[in-house]
Amino acid sequence: MLKKYFSMAFESLILNKIRSFLTTLGIIIGVFSVIVMIGFGQASQSYITDQVKGLGAGVLIVTPGNPKTQSFGPPGTSTVQTITTDDAELIKTMPGIKFVSPNAFIQNLIEFEGNNVAGIVLGTSQNIQSVRGLEVSQGRFFTEQEARAGTKVIVIEAKIAEELFAKKLEKPLGSKIKIGTQRYRIIGVLKLQGSGLFGSVDDQTFMPTKTFQQNVRNGKGLNSIFVKVNSENLLVVTEENIRNLLRYRHFLREDEEDDFKIQTQAELLKTVSTVTQVFTFLLAGIAAISLIVGGIGIMNIMLVSVTERTREIGVRRAVGARRRDILIQFLIESASISLIGGCIGIFLGLTVTFFVTKAVNLPFIISPASVIGGFLFSAGVGIFFGLYPANKASKLDPVDALRYE
Repeated sequence: MLKKYFSMAFESLILNKIRSFLTTLGIIIGVFSVIVMIGFGQASQSYITDQVKGLGAGVLIVTPGNPKTQSFGPPGTSTVQTITTDDAELIKTMPGIKFVSPNAFIQNLIEFEGNNVAGIVLGTSQNIQSVRGLEVSQGRFFTEQEARAGTKVIVIEAKIAEELFAKKLEKPLGSKIKIGTQRYRIIGVLKLQGSGLFGSVDDQTFMPTKTFQQNVRNGKGLNSIFVKVNSENLLVVTEENIRNLLRYRHFLREDEEDDFKIQTQAELLKTVSTVTQVFTFLLAGIAAISLIVGGIGIMNIMLVSVTERTREIGVRRAVGARRRDILIQFLIESASISLIGGCIGIFLGLTVTFFVTKAVNLPFIISPASVIGGFLFSAGVGIFFGLYPANKASKLDPVDALRYE
């Protein structure tokens, strides 16, 4: 009997190919949008999580500003200057510290013989290379001796090098670029690495912190301090020692809040996970609206179908079809439209997500929950929005239906 219901439903859909396709299209777009939004959200979350884990479990990140009033953003983006190089130097002397990397940055124009590129100039230590996993394709990174001496050397990213030296005979290595009024010798070119937790490396340049503070931006203010401890077991003790040291140095009373923030890998992971999940659900929710619109389209078409097939319904009722038979037939029609659209939308969504994530160097993640959820949601939309037209069809009086012109 059920096979007969499906046969009649599909026969009706095939008779109205264009209308069925356009109705299905609304569901396809809806499911496709949900799958793509969830896919991108999860890919971004996975990528940023890997970036945080890449810092290592024994890294503490000290950033300026009151933790309670600090707006969310990647570590180091705060422009409040409540931590300084003097703080970083004292932290270095504490027990259990492997290395400290003081970081300060500014956005500026980078010039070379008439070519200008806007980029981020970052003053840091040589240890930033291991903390952030920076890979040098040409030349080298600056040394500890160059960092201590404040030598005017700089490491640039391949994209900046390409733009600065376009149509120039000179090669990046050994050439001098201009930032502000000063010139700096290029000693290294980084590989293209894309965006990460700390922004895109592809528009950044790196020089020693001392060089930065003497020539690019005067003052000892820092945007962040990376602290690597000798052992993960020392993390909690070291964090508390740094907090006490900074509070003492900043003359904070017991009733005053910190004017800095210390984050561990676990805290960063928790923050990143929360924010990316909120954005993923928000985007998926917006995309789901198109599914609702598609469901309304199904209801509209099914109501038209009921009106067009009134005499057919009357004939079927007259020869013995029960209300339940009419109800099931129309429900199967609406559910079939929705399920077919859902399957096509899932396939297209996964395909587009795969190619786009690969193109932008993000991990491709298949979420069984999103696939199953998209399938069930599309089925639910078809049944929910098809229920009213199906119920209306089943309640038609046989005599009135036969008289209908």
